[in-house]
Order: sequence, then C-alpha cells, then structure tokens
Amino acid sequence: MPNNNKIILGLLALTIVFSAPHASQAQEPPTIQPAQAVTAEQAPQAPKAPIVIEADNLSFSDETGDIRAEGNVVITNQGQKVEAELVNGNAKLSEIWINDEAQFSQPDSHLTGHHTLYNYKLKTGSMENVKGKIGRKYVAGDIINIYPEQYVIDHGSTTNCPAKVPDYHVSADKIEIWPGDQMIAYNAKFWIGNKVIFSLPRYRQSIGEGGESSFPRIGYDSEQGIYIKQHIDYPLTNRLSAYANLDYYTKADFKPSFGIIQREENYSIGVAQGHFLDDDDNWIKKEPEFKLTYHPRQLGRMPVSYSFTAIYGKWTDDDKTSWHQEYELYFRHNPIKLNDTMNLYLGTGIEHIRESYDNSSQNIFKFDATVDKRWSERFNTWVGYHYTKNNETLFEYDSDDLSRELVSGFTYKIDKMNTIGVRHSYDLDNKRVEDVDYTWYRNLHCWQAAITYRAERDQIKFDISTTRW
Repeated sequence: MPNNNKIILGLLALTIVFSAPHASQAQEPPTIQPAQAVTAEQAPQAPKAPIVIEADNLSFSDETGDIRAEGNVVITNQGQKVEAELVNGNAKLSEIWINDEAQFSQPDSHLTGHHTLYNYKLKTGSMENVKGKIGRKYVAGDIINIYPEQYVIDHGSTTNCPAKVPDYHVSADKIEIWPGDQMIAYNAKFWIGNKVIFSLPRYRQSIGEGGESSFPRIGYDSEQGIYIKQHIDYPLTNRLSAYANLDYYTKADFKPSFGIIQREENYSIGVAQGHFLDDDDNWIKKEPEFKLTYHPRQLGRMPVSYSFTAIYGKWTDDDKTSWHQEYELYFRHNPIKLNDTMNLYLGTGIEHIRESYDNSSQNIFKFDATVDKRWSERFNTWVGYHYTKNNETLFEYDSDDLSRELVSGFTYKIDKMNTIGVRHSYDLDNKRVEDVDYTWYRNLHCWQAAITYRAERDQIKFDISTTRW
C-alpha cells in the first residue's frame, strides 16, 4: 500500500478508535499529523482532537487497534509529548510502548529512558533507565512510574547539581515527587562527591518556595562566629513531618530546634521548641510554640490575596519569659505592571500581640509599597517604603526595627559566576542611615556562596550552601 494511503487509513481508523470514549460521555476524536503533511482536502474532516501523532510512516489495524509509527515520531496530548524513532501501540487500549530510547515531557518534567509504556487515557506510565529533570531537580533511576500528579522513582537519585558527576546528591530505594509541592525519599543516603555523609530511613523536603536542603551549610557571622547548620525533615505521613535544625556556633554553642508540622494545601499547623535566631542576631527560646499558618489565598475575584498566622507559646530571652500570643492578617495586591520592566507591589495588614510578662496588648498596623525596575538581564533596582505603627514590642526577636523605613538597592550580575548587590535602609523618623549592606554572590557551580558586609554595624556574614533546591 502506498505511504499516503497508509497515512489516510490511519487517520480514518484512529479518529474512530483511539479516543475510546466512555459510553456516557462523548469525547473529541484525535488527530494524526504525519511528517508528510496531509491537507484538509486529503484527510477526513473531524473535530479538533486532543491527541496528535506525527511520523514518517504510520500503519494501523482496524481489527485489532494496533498502531505502528516509525521515523521522527512525535505524539502530543494536552501538554504531554513523547518523542522516539519507533512507537507501537493499541488505540483500543489507549496505550503506546517503546523499546528503544524515548523522551517524555510535560510542563513540569523532561525525561529520557527506555522500555517506555504510557496510557494516554489514564495519564499513567513507566520508563526504565531514566534520566531527566522534574521541576528544578535532576533525577535518575532504574524505573520511574508516572501518575497524573506524582512521579515515583525506584532505586534513584536526585540533585540540583547539573554536572555529569554531581558534587552532591541524594540516593534512595524509592523517591516520590509531587512537583511544586514536596519530595519523600525512603532509605535515603546523602552524598558529597563519592562519600555518604549520613543516611535517613525516610526524608522529606519541600520543593516549593522556601524549601530547605538537608545538606550541611557552613558560614561565619561576626556576632555568632563560625557555624554549621543542618536541617532534617522526617515524614511520618505524606503531610505530617518531624523536623530538626541542628545548628552549632563557635560563640553561641549548640543551638538546636525541633518540631512537628502538618502541611496541608491551604494551611500548616505545628509545634516547635528550641533556639531561634533572626536576621538581626536576636535569640529567642521557644518552650514550646504552637503555630497556625493559613497560606496566601485569593480574595474572591479581586486581585488581592490574604494570609493569616496565629502563634501561641512560651518565649524566653536573656532577660525575661512570657507567654506570647501573636495574630497577623495580611493582604497583598497582585503585582501591578507599570510597564514591561517595572512592577509595583502593595501590601497592608494588622498584627495583634499579647504578652503575659507585663499583661500588655498592642495592635500593629503595617503598610508596604515596593517598585522594582529591571534595566537589563544583568541589572535590577528597587525602592520601597515600609510603615509600621506601634512597632515597640516586648521582644526584639523578629520585630520591625523602624516605624518608617525607606529601602533601596540593586543587584548587578557581572558574569555567570559573580553578582554584586547593595541594600540601603534609611530611618525616615530620625533622618539617618540605618543599614547599608554590600553583598557578593559567587556561583560555585553546584554550590553558592554569599559574603555580606553590614557597614553601619561593622559586621561580616559569610554563607556557603548547596544550590537552592
């Protein structure tokens, strides 16, 4: 049969069979677009299809539903793509299988492997001897199982280091990844180079914003001395975790903290105990503290999101102990685009604090406005105004230092390895400079270093850690 006839036959048959609709719900039939193009006059007219197959040669059995696509095969369906040289499948089962190398990609991943099996109807599949990337993580494994919202890797590894032989990685018997949410590894081993530095029966890591790596961090602080920090997150269930921060400072000694946290889609709730340090070198001991955080959520159809935090716990510093209550409601406007390179960020909120130490109660009102400007791919600037009414609190820990603050700064990327930044803080009430921070960021390939000089305080801070996960 001539090739064009074979292609047309495939169009006719797959339009009928490959979509495999449920009896109770009709579905749009798929479209096949071979590399040898079929015009609208040549092909039967059909509704726009969610599945598209491109190939140099295509054959199809109307009786069995078997499909064979060969040469530059590309199959796409609702953001998913499979690429290979030879693909077999069955339209009645909505399945394809590939023995040789294939590539599977969708918005959150790109994987390469062998012995691929995939079901387009169920959106499930598997690949062997796989390598690739899921979100920001580079992954590899003997087998990866693909589900609509999850990946499961058997005898695999993961890292944020793109090197062929990564400087650091985590290996595990099984790794479960929910893109943009979390990762859980079972019988996890932590490697630096070719050495295992420690292992855990189970390990959890958030891979959303603010996720922390369990690889040790080292650094120096003029106030605290040389330090070594390590964060460990042990999953009890998919959402419930026990964690510990094992921090040692040459000047402050061993300052651990630990807790349990339940992380849900819209909120998290937990209890923490131990020693905590803020960015201004203020220590607090929590004995313990209960915390509820309601994650940012859109306010109806308005371009505004809100978040809520409630804290209750026993706080102790060098001078006093108090049962501390804190409740904060904060609203943020979605970024306002002033032009192609400039955005305005607005926020406002109220915080209520109560202390048993002196039976005090205070309401703190906040307003924040920041404009950033991207002048080029290398150069970025910003200026912001922060207002805090009633900012005098019992504890200095994590409090706002200034009532009215004007901040400005810039970052400039010198090259792919080096970036410099300056942050300037001005006290509008007392008309004086509060802080000027100069920071040099150094990309160490799979590690990152930052050195900051706080000029007004004559302090130096240095930190080196793995590339942010």
